[in-house]
Amino acid sequence: MPNFKEADSLLSVKLSKNQFSTTENSFIGRVTRNTVTLENLIASIAKKNEGISSYMIEHVANLLGDEMLIACQNGKAVDVLGIGTMYIGVSGSVTGENPGESSIPGFKLNFTMSPKSQAVLSSLKVDQVVISDSCPVFDKIINVFDQNHDKILYKDKGVKITGNRLKLSGHDCGIWFAPLDTQGNPSKDESTWIAVESSTISVNKPKSLEFYVPASLTDSQYCIVIRTRFCAGDKELKNAVTAFSKPVTIAA
Repeated sequence: MPNFKEADSLLSVKLSKNQFSTTENSFIGRVTRNTVTLENLIASIAKKNEGISSYMIEHVANLLGDEMLIACQNGKAVDVLGIGTMYIGVSGSVTGENPGESSIPGFKLNFTMSPKSQAVLSSLKVDQVVISDSCPVFDKIINVFDQNHDKILYKDKGVKITGNRLKLSGHDCGIWFAPLDTQGNPSKDESTWIAVESSTISVNKPKSLEFYVPASLTDSQYCIVIRTRFCAGDKELKNAVTAFSKPVTIAA
């Protein structure tokens, strides 16, 4: 059995700001992924075990993979080579007054780690932390009518936002006002967001946006949402990024 404690790995972790958290400095971490192929694994095994054919290793690996999938197809949980247990779960929530077979949205494969896998994870160390800076950054929200900052915005009146990476770019970009949920966080239900009409956006620059507050807003608190694919130069981000402001109060 390999001594996993001696095989410490250094990982790079990328942090993206958690836009739905009320905590000032809250991030979502993602480990940089470098994929090892089946061919890579077979070559490594063959190198460490002279006399074992790489073709035989590949054949056995394919047989094992097929048998695992057949077991899953038969509704069984599968021990994956001592690494953990693969089992079938329901994909999504089930709704309805009297749910039946047709109410099940589908299935997915879940995985539970074994103690051996948990021991491997405990040996990992972080070598580098990178904070993603592609999201728009709010600096000031200025009520153009009376020059208030981050306080009250008036319906059908001008507002100016200063910051960085604010420029709207891309087919799905825009500005919205998102209502707050019961916990004071911006609603995740985008159907409740109220869009700013593109015709009212008079300034669209990386460090500045100017537009009119929608007249359809109610007198309550919202977060301003900016979604863009803007990137320095003439390029656009592959995936749109979204930023949420601190809550602002809307008044007539």
